Amino acid sequence: MRRGVLAIVALAVTAVALASGSSSSPDATTTAAAPIRQAAACPGPRAAFAARDWPPGCWRPYSAKSPFNRLVPSRPRLLPGSAQIVETLTGWGRPQKLLAGHADTRDDYFHPVYWSQPGDPVFKIDCVRFHGCPVDGHSIRIPEEARAAGGGDGHMAVIDVRSGYEYDFWQVRKKPRGGGRLVVSHGGRTRIDGSGLGSNATAAWFGLAAGILRAAEVDAGKVNHALFAVMKCSSGESVYPARRGTAGASCSRLGVAGAKPPPLGARIWLDIPPAQIAKLPIPGWRKAVLVAMNRYGMIVGDTTNGNASWGLVAESGSTFTSFGERDPWSSLGATVSPSLTSSGYVLSLEAGFDWADHLHILDPCVSRGRC
Repeated sequence: MRRGVLAIVALAVTAVALASGSSSSPDATTTAAAPIRQAAACPGPRAAFAARDWPPGCWRPYSAKSPFNRLVPSRPRLLPGSAQIVETLTGWGRPQKLLAGHADTRDDYFHPVYWSQPGDPVFKIDCVRFHGCPVDGHSIRIPEEARAAGGGDGHMAVIDVRSGYEYDFWQVRKKPRGGGRLVVSHGGRTRIDGSGLGSNATAAWFGLAAGILRAAEVDAGKVNHALFAVMKCSSGESVYPARRGTAGASCSRLGVAGAKPPPLGARIWLDIPPAQIAKLPIPGWRKAVLVAMNRYGMIVGDTTNGNASWGLVAESGSTFTSFGERDPWSSLGATVSPSLTSSGYVLSLEAGFDWADHLHILDPCVSRGRC
């Protein structure tokens, strides 16, 4: 369901500080996209947020038992055939470079997330593609300004504060002003204080808020959850936490060569510890991402229909720009990247090591918290 180049979006404030690895800078606050809530204690997953009152960097959706919030143990069990799977994965190429500042364009395949408010217009969901849409006919309040990501997947997540459900949509086709019939290709929902699983807007049935890199957390220099990963194609099978029977685009169907492709739902782990990552001569934002790969790993939630290699998913800049606020990853891109394309700045995840030597595929028991 996805095309080739991925793009990271929606990083709030302190672009210069992130580039240098510092947490403070005299000019940092001038780049803020919009207010991020500050709190002495981190709000829980059901906290009520809103436009211009976005969650702080410490916040994360779902319960502590969600597979996205489980830490990787010190000596994790590997999936049988891990080395062969990594060889295939890295044989497709190095991790996809990230775009910054591409919100509201057709290159945006990331996930905008909105919080509904009591006075927002009411929409009745109409799923028009595939049978068995679990939210077809449901009514939900959605902010008037909210809009889907500009890419072909047209993703949009709405967290209904009243009910505690996160509604997830794939290919939003029609959202009339003032409410009415919300036409989507398909969708689902999951508890914002639950597992983050069982929704139906991604191939693995993950919630759209699951694992995405958010503005405030990357700005804070700490990502405290597993990362949502995408890859070229799958083995045609799935492992937990992906929905049983799902596969995304299988390599065999696409004719993609590879001895042992990863299954959908695979948890990919970087074995470089945080102390070593801290010594790498790379920007602070990149260190934060690598540390999350080590502490939590990456969970494959979607495939790219044979395009590119593998990469990460972030919160769409439309989360901010739909309300007239700035997509702040443009500031980071201008600071750390000399490469400006028609779609945005090109950022790299490279850190001077060979990914094939340091990635492993973990046994699903790690995601279940049973080993």
